[in-house]
Amino acid sequence: MSKSLASEIVCPNDHNQTVTFSREEFEETLKSGALVFHCNTCDTNWPPSHEEIATFRKALSKDTA
Repeated sequence: MSKSLASEIVCPNDHNQTVTFSREEFEETLKSGALVFHCNTCDTNWPPSHEEIATFRKALSKDTA
């Protein structure tokens, strides 16, 4: 069973959000083109930046190493 990683992100309107993914969930969602973050505070959706994707990959690879 793979571990999940919770990570803090900030929406475009400066609200803190927590997202949780396993490495498999993250990669599958990213490959499908369906990866969109959602802010529950202001009801905003936005795609992850290249930097956010790199940060998640790095953190998930450390978690599974």
